[in-house]
Amino acid sequence: MRKLLLVLFAALFAAPCVRAADAAASLEFYKKQALTLPADPGREERAFAKTLADGLGTWTVQHEKQPAAADALLLQARLYMRAQENARALVTLFKLRKMFPQVDAALLNPLMADAVLSVTPASRNDASALFAAALPADAATAADRETEALYALSKLSGRTLYAPAAEAFESFFARNPDYKNSDKVELWYGDLHRVNGNYLAAIAQYKKAGELYPKTPYRAASLRLIGDIYADNLKDTANAMAAYTNVLREFPGSAETGIVYKHMAILDENNKQFDSALINYDKAIELLGNTPAAYEAYRGKADVYVKTKNYGEAYNTLHQTAAVFSADEEKFTFSLLEAANVAKKRMRDQTKYAQSLEKALLAYPKGPRAPQLMFDLGYAYEQQNKDAQAIDIYQKLIVNYPTDKLASRAQGRLSRLQK
Repeated sequence: MRKLLLVLFAALFAAPCVRAADAAASLEFYKKQALTLPADPGREERAFAKTLADGLGTWTVQHEKQPAAADALLLQARLYMRAQENARALVTLFKLRKMFPQVDAALLNPLMADAVLSVTPASRNDASALFAAALPADAATAADRETEALYALSKLSGRTLYAPAAEAFESFFARNPDYKNSDKVELWYGDLHRVNGNYLAAIAQYKKAGELYPKTPYRAASLRLIGDIYADNLKDTANAMAAYTNVLREFPGSAETGIVYKHMAILDENNKQFDSALINYDKAIELLGNTPAAYEAYRGKADVYVKTKNYGEAYNTLHQTAAVFSADEEKFTFSLLEAANVAKKRMRDQTKYAQSLEKALLAYPKGPRAPQLMFDLGYAYEQQNKDAQAIDIYQKLIVNYPTDKLASRAQGRLSRLQK
């Protein structure tokens, strides 16, 4: 009996070693088969390359905890590229980059340069940025790291990318039924449907995230996202308002409330219900503080005032926006430029126009917009017959930005004033 137990224990300890040996042998088989492919494969060789790549996908699922899994994914990406399956290569590369961040990026970047062509041109910069992004500190497990790849894929659109990206989500859910953050990943899956134009599938996915995870903190977000699809994509104001109203009624203290008010204001504005739009923009501003969403609400409010020809309030609102976002150079400067535009073209007030430019230039005298601000301000001074001030600002522009194209124009204005 004791001898039998020893044999059984030995078999149990040997089993992982045998499996590891089998894994190594099967991976070596794929490597040898890949070497038989020509540099310029024809149709049959491309079909063969895809079959090998698909087989490696099965291998990685079976042996995802093996150290060689990174090698398998790299070979899979290369085989998909040989098969001219760029979208599947892109999915594989994102998995490899996020799940095995220690892999040398020099091996991946050349593949990525071709694989990224599978997404729409508008998505390519985003794809590259997401690919290069570092993992968050809390991505501790293999599943956490894989979800980072899924998150990246959820932001990208492409006719050929959509199907393999969806397969990556489905595979993750099948292999990780008890993953702690599945509710969040479900929302990302909804984002993938939405960004690729499958709006009804996105709505169903958001509903799933909100209804099948009773303890999820994202129930309000899922409802709001449904409202966004009805509002922005399906142009269904009634269903959009119904979804937004449900958020306000069921989750009055949630972080989504301010965003909902902003989106309701946009709907009101689009439907020319300007009084209601102003009320909802004000509620959004009150709740959102100085977040990017609040900036959009301020800008929306100013836009309503312009549409209703209340130009003075539009001007004041844009100055208020600049004050709230004074630490953000781009938002601050752009708000004041918009205020200057309202003053000049709507109010016909050269003084307010100049004051807005002065305020922007005073706050960020060396910012990227400084040459344009200086030139416009100099011309504004000319219009007010403030020639000395115009000369001074033109001279500063020429001295501080001698190679800027506006410097030569400023020199022309300066010569004209000094005659």
